[in-house]
Amino acid sequence: MMEQVTRAMVEQKEFEEIAFAVVSATWDVKSIQGRLASDLGFFDLAKEDEISVRASRLRHRLKNGKKILVILDDVWCKIPLEDVGIDFGDSRGCKILMTSREKKVCEDNKCLPFVIEVLSKEEARVLFKQHAGNRIEDEGINPVAMDVLKECGGLPLIIRAVGEALRDRELPEWEDALQQFTNFTPQNIVNLDDQVYMTLELSFNKLKPEAKSCLLLCSLFPEDAEISIDLLSPLAMAMGFLCSMDSIKNARDRVFSLVNSLKTSCLLLGCEDGDKVKLHDVIRDVAIYIASEDVDHRFMVKPPISVWPAKYEARRAISLRIEKLDDELPGKLVYLPSLEGLDINLWYFLRVALDMNNS
Repeated sequence: MMEQVTRAMVEQKEFEEIAFAVVSATWDVKSIQGRLASDLGFFDLAKEDEISVRASRLRHRLKNGKKILVILDDVWCKIPLEDVGIDFGDSRGCKILMTSREKKVCEDNKCLPFVIEVLSKEEARVLFKQHAGNRIEDEGINPVAMDVLKECGGLPLIIRAVGEALRDRELPEWEDALQQFTNFTPQNIVNLDDQVYMTLELSFNKLKPEAKSCLLLCSLFPEDAEISIDLLSPLAMAMGFLCSMDSIKNARDRVFSLVNSLKTSCLLLGCEDGDKVKLHDVIRDVAIYIASEDVDHRFMVKPPISVWPAKYEARRAISLRIEKLDDELPGKLVYLPSLEGLDINLWYFLRVALDMNNS
């Protein structure tokens, strides 16, 4: 949504410059500074390593007299704006726009909250029909389809995903979907509404095996990452998720096709680079949970841990994210007989010693 706002502001020329940064749950000051500086063409900031000096230089750049809009997307907590270097002071015409799942987060950041309401009943019906197809108007299907639509709670992301999952399906499949909503058992996923999980899980379950595996593999990448098809293809092939593939080229063609179908299903987002895709953060949350529980995948995406729990022995793929200098990794990996993929992503230079006693 914020990317659309950015494009609209550029077209309307409301501001002379626009700087955009996705904050996310695992944010750090330096990365926010870097993203804002990049959008402002302030590339010299990368030469400076000290955060306080970077903040001072960024602050000076933002106060150069131009009308600047700073967009901070997906904010989860109070952000020390002064530490980042965002302090317009008396700068006229300069604004900060934040988005968050929680109204309180906006209030904690001293922003004027503007709640984006869910779609009206008619707006939701029109959007649902666009994605589910004209068959929802059939006399037998319509009552069930409208009950399914109610379960989407007026949320566009959910309406699109569920609509595509049930597009042109027969009545028994619609009734089965509604039954899944009725029998839903809440999942304890932090910061994720049960209704959102329930509706997205339905979309996941309607995917064919290869498409589902491709989507779950995307959850191993960092939040807001632009995922290259050239990287995703050999990973899917190596994990055995592509049937009868005898070359990287064939694997890439298959993954390209799967990615396009997932974009059509509104489960993946396109990027400016047509060979890359992104996961919406809410869909990624659901994908991580499903991949951790699904017997055919058994993935784990975790922040750093100092002790490796024995329950991880069955994992096929593990992704660890190192965000801060004092983050820890286990001293050694326990016996992991099923492990096929290990990704340790280092955001900063760390001296890490891992005793790989895996045989």
